Amino acid sequence: MASDESSLRALENLMTEFFHSCTTNERKREIEEVLNNFAQQTGAWRHCLFFLSNTRNEYVMMYSLTVFENLVNKMWIGLASQDKMEIRSCLPKLLLAQHKSVPYFIRNKLCKVIVDIGRQDWPMFYHDFFTSTLQLIQTPALAPLGLVMLKTTSEELACPREDLSVARKDELRKLLLEQVPTVLGLLTGKNYL
Repeated sequence: MASDESSLRALENLMTEFFHSCTTNERKREIEEVLNNFAQQTGAWRHCLFFLSNTRNEYVMMYSLTVFENLVNKMWIGLASQDKMEIRSCLPKLLLAQHKSVPYFIRNKLCKVIVDIGRQDWPMFYHDFFTSTLQLIQTPALAPLGLVMLKTTSEELACPREDLSVARKDELRKLLLEQVPTVLGLLTGKNYL
């Protein structure tokens, strides 16, 4: 198997070729097939985590985040608990490390993937999901990032997509409503409890 570094270079080349104006539609379909096959491999997320940490190529970052998004939204239930824990730990650290250096749309996509994990696992398996967002808001240098996370969380949890059970949707709505006084207090500097 190729090293992560050589895989990253190959992916960067593929993505650059895919988006080049001279690339034919047939070649684009071939590249798409290669990318889709890679994304379906067990453990592809580990490579994507390396890619996200080691590239400045926006196409590679977006592709890697899309692999994570599909993993969380379509395969999360069947993923090993240890892998879930590692992802829940690594993605927020990556966000904190790179939120100022990546384009806003990459930052927002990473926030969305983290919120998608919260949508699946909070509070039972992702205890600190919401409190981490609140901590970001309370840290002046990270408050803008915290507000992006809060906005994404409120959008995704208040009206979750149809892929969740009615019971889980109700649970998320209830959990989010319980946080409203705390959030209002943080945003206004007043205590609403």
